[in-house]
Amino acid sequence: MQPRTVGEIADHVGGRVEGDPERRITAVAGLEAAGPADVAFLANRRYLRAFQASAAGCVLVGPSEDVGDRTVIRCPDPYLAFAQALELFHPRARAAAGVHPSAVVEPDEHGATFVDDVTVMAFAFVGAGAVVGAGTVLHPHSYVGPGAKVGRDCVVMAGAVVQHGCVIGDRVVLNPGSVVGGEGFGFVPTPRGLYKIPQTGRAVLGNDVELGSNSCVDRAAVEDTVVGNGTKIDNFVQVGHGATIGNHCLLVSYAAVAGSATLGDGVVLAARSLVLGHLDIGNGTQVGAYGLVTADTPPGSKRSGIPAMDHAQWLQFAAATPRLSELVHEVAALRRALGALQTTPLPPPSESR
Repeated sequence: MQPRTVGEIADHVGGRVEGDPERRITAVAGLEAAGPADVAFLANRRYLRAFQASAAGCVLVGPSEDVGDRTVIRCPDPYLAFAQALELFHPRARAAAGVHPSAVVEPDEHGATFVDDVTVMAFAFVGAGAVVGAGTVLHPHSYVGPGAKVGRDCVVMAGAVVQHGCVIGDRVVLNPGSVVGGEGFGFVPTPRGLYKIPQTGRAVLGNDVELGSNSCVDRAAVEDTVVGNGTKIDNFVQVGHGATIGNHCLLVSYAAVAGSATLGDGVVLAARSLVLGHLDIGNGTQVGAYGLVTADTPPGSKRSGIPAMDHAQWLQFAAATPRLSELVHEVAALRRALGALQTTPLPPPSESR
């Protein structure tokens, strides 16, 4: 890695130096592991003690953090600056453009279409009539089906699949084993068993989408399954046929969206949360881990639990749950006491004088 001065790092992340701008930095590290030649970051005051004890040569901090006399770079968002510093020290390697001799590129009357500056690595497959944009890299054993369209500057990693006719935008990242356009789960029950519904729609990913390893965006019978611009999808996530995911959503590992559900912009689904089919999830909704959404949600909702309910209400339920056994015994004791009072004869009324 090429050493950088603190001043150079500040210019790259849009920060302001306090201390020595000429100090040489060779790497990015965490607060506890950082040494005098490392830059670290402080984005949460819970780590203030680690910051005070850190040997880091420079620390990315917020605009008002009390830092003493050490060298820092003040940034509006230290966590973002940390990511930008990592990019500075670890620029993404780019394979040479060209088609490896072992790759399969199917021609037809229209031809598999490439623009210049595309990298197709060993054993990758590109179907007839597919279009791959400039700067895109297809890793070994990746698959782009016939008639599919892949945008500019995408990365399709080993074992990732873009099925026939599907579309992904620019700067999309498909991690290993992810599948765009697998068959939707559609069957008609009949007396003879389940009759498969042909899945003729497309899966369409917008710009700047990332699909984690072994995650799937299924195609639908007749309509498109859509993932909006900037949405990030973690590993082992399922997006069902005909679902629509808005812009800049965040779907964490093992989350699932059933068929024909619609998620607005900025929706967050925590790990293992589920959205049932045909629901309308409002913009900015947040669903906690293991939450099961069974009804539409208005914009800005926070839902947790099974079935998912307002998060504040769920917190009350969660706090009461450990006392349920105690409360049951208390109610039973109260019932016994009440029963005893009801069976005890009342004393005769005293005579008035």
